Amino acid sequence: MLYSHPDVPLIDHLRQVADSCRYFLRSRVTDFGLPDGLLSDLGYLAGVTHDIAKGTRYFQHYLLTVNHEVIGPKEHALLSSLLAKQVVEQYLMRFELTETDRQLLPYLVFTAVKRHHGNLNDFTVELSLEAKADVLSEQIEVFDDEILIQSILDELLGVIDFQFNWQQFKGYIQRREYVNEYGDFELDFFDLGNYADLSGEIKTRYYYWHQLFYGSLLLSDKSDVILKGVRQTESGGPSLSSLDTYRQKKGFDSPQTTLDALKNQAYLETLSELDRVFSLDQHLYSITLPTGLGKTLTSLAVGLAVQQKLGALTGRLIITIPFTSIIDQNFSVFQDVFEKPSSDVLLKHHHLAEPAYKVGDDVLDQDKSQFLIETWQSGIVVTTFVQLLESLFSNDKTKLLKLPNLANSVIILDEIQQINYELWPLIRQAFVTLGERYNCYFILMSATQPLIFIPGKEITELVPHYRTYFRNEHFNRTKLINRAQQEISFADFVQDVITYCQDQADKNVLVILNTKQFTLDCFKITADALDEETTDVYYLTTLITPYERKRIIDRIKNYRGAKQQVIISTQLIEAGVDVSVHTVFRALAPLDSIIQAAGRANRYNEKEGISEVYLYAIAEMKRASGMVYGGDLLVKTANVLKSITEVDEHSYLELIEAYFEEVKKQADVLVSPELTALQALEFKKVGEFQFVEEQNTESVYIQLNEEAEQLWNQYIAISEKQELKPYERKREFALIKSRFYEYVVNVPVPRNDKSIVFDGEKNHFFYVSYLQNPSTCYSYAPDDFRNNTGYIPILQPLTVTI
Repeated sequence: MLYSHPDVPLIDHLRQVADSCRYFLRSRVTDFGLPDGLLSDLGYLAGVTHDIAKGTRYFQHYLLTVNHEVIGPKEHALLSSLLAKQVVEQYLMRFELTETDRQLLPYLVFTAVKRHHGNLNDFTVELSLEAKADVLSEQIEVFDDEILIQSILDELLGVIDFQFNWQQFKGYIQRREYVNEYGDFELDFFDLGNYADLSGEIKTRYYYWHQLFYGSLLLSDKSDVILKGVRQTESGGPSLSSLDTYRQKKGFDSPQTTLDALKNQAYLETLSELDRVFSLDQHLYSITLPTGLGKTLTSLAVGLAVQQKLGALTGRLIITIPFTSIIDQNFSVFQDVFEKPSSDVLLKHHHLAEPAYKVGDDVLDQDKSQFLIETWQSGIVVTTFVQLLESLFSNDKTKLLKLPNLANSVIILDEIQQINYELWPLIRQAFVTLGERYNCYFILMSATQPLIFIPGKEITELVPHYRTYFRNEHFNRTKLINRAQQEISFADFVQDVITYCQDQADKNVLVILNTKQFTLDCFKITADALDEETTDVYYLTTLITPYERKRIIDRIKNYRGAKQQVIISTQLIEAGVDVSVHTVFRALAPLDSIIQAAGRANRYNEKEGISEVYLYAIAEMKRASGMVYGGDLLVKTANVLKSITEVDEHSYLELIEAYFEEVKKQADVLVSPELTALQALEFKKVGEFQFVEEQNTESVYIQLNEEAEQLWNQYIAISEKQELKPYERKREFALIKSRFYEYVVNVPVPRNDKSIVFDGEKNHFFYVSYLQNPSTCYSYAPDDFRNNTGYIPILQPLTVTI
């Protein structure tokens, strides 16, 4: 008997993975231009062969000895992948295929099997095998029971009426034919052959064929090991009727106010338009509505309605949002809509989400929970742009596990304007291919809709008269006053803010600046100038803890007293923060950010009169702003606004459309390095993609209160448990991770420096401000918000004084 895992016969594991892989690929409706059933048959063949080299004496000895003794090379993926390629090549002989498919598909199966325990390298690198020839020659000679190996192949391959001769493969390895064969394929097919002449769409199709195939093999293999004993069902997700019931219960279908009537009208018109324009061949749709018009429930309804139209063709409903704060907020609404369903129906997935997966009344253990969460096996998944896009453009097997469950899904992207224009060519090609090949349907949603796709040609708008909503009197809540036509000094800007606050003491004010340092300076000067008896002044940047930020935002939202509220913030407040002030002061930024900032004023039309949004070009901030946003976008914004001194909200839509027309011209001439790598099957290079560029930072843990101190002590206890393996520590920490990070700030390391300034040494990877011995680098007082300036390097002076 040969084994794949302790107490698991090899043939049983191969059969289970093969059946599962075939099921995943057969149950998804895809179109790769292949004969019916071939894709799922190839998945079956990969499953049959993926672990066959576990049949060596070396691996069996390693697996079955108490101390896992190594007596020879035990790795199995490469030899198994060579078998997979030979089996597939022979199997394809019974099908009529294009010459490109016939040549390339066996090698794509090879890389999928080769890397089922690791991350993908660039395709041509994977084909270089000469360095492994000695090991392979040694391994092929230590299958002690070749008759059993042949019988496994006979039994499993017989399911699809196919046979393959093990001795033929053994001779192929012994003669080392693969060394030149694989090298010649790279030269003849890629370097000198026709691959370079294929269209970008066809190359993208091959990339996503491989990723779906690879992901299905990974998911099948891992599921067989991790989900033993877990009964799984294909969840179609909740129905639209649940949302109808919720809306009736809340009275949304019987509005009592003008705003509620507009929300209801937009909701019904959008669903009606979907009924009118939906087509199975059209995979891209948009929802364009002003801020505050109920896009969350409207988009949910559209997603569920599309699923309803697709019927048996549908997969998951994936709702992606750029900010975790909005995810938590929207997920809470969805829980109410569907009456707190279990995790197989509704799932939240981001890096701080609790790793608990509930099925019925049971919460699965942490390993099973984590696996089911990360593989998106729920009817509705609420997640981040990062989770979606870094799976679409990845070589990481842990991210690609979710690809099979992405196929056939309806995917909503909320606040789509948050995708940088440099990524538009990549996103455009990927979404078009995923629509056509994975049968996915995309719904892009925003109040400031970017031109990633051409309206009316590539993408269909679902709000038929969206312009009328932007022009409705209810949505004339703000006016933009453009003072950016002339630069002003930072000192004069701050003085303007102070003077306004003093003269308009009955108005709450939000000031948004483009860097943390300017925000801090403005806060300190403003707080010193305004009377604390009549005005509360708050500081918001990522250099104060998430715990403090949430507390400040909740305090502002719920404040009902007479004191003026003044907030000095970076751009973090522009999206995902539900505050409404009378007046906004905004430093020059890209126009979509300016419109987002305007959305923090008179948000619910609850203020008397129209709120003012003042725009300034601050001389000292020009260079830093260009580094934050890109100087080209600031120039385009200035050009769009150059003849405007004042404009009300009714005209914002025309401004943003003019702005994105200019941005599109630039995006259209970009050469995307990620797309170039993707189409060259350079998997490792694609895997370098980051939706949010990583900064060089140091983490500081702030013990603000007893809970923070207790969490730190738990973290230390977990870190110092010597008996735990690294993955076990990670698993234990995951249980407190979301609460722990409420007290962490990530401080950028200054350019040309190796670390941040801090009055203490690192402790288990963190600098720490202790509850009983606070750092002088972190200022905090529970009820004195003017003293809460977060992390500041010791003795750092103000950059400006007034």
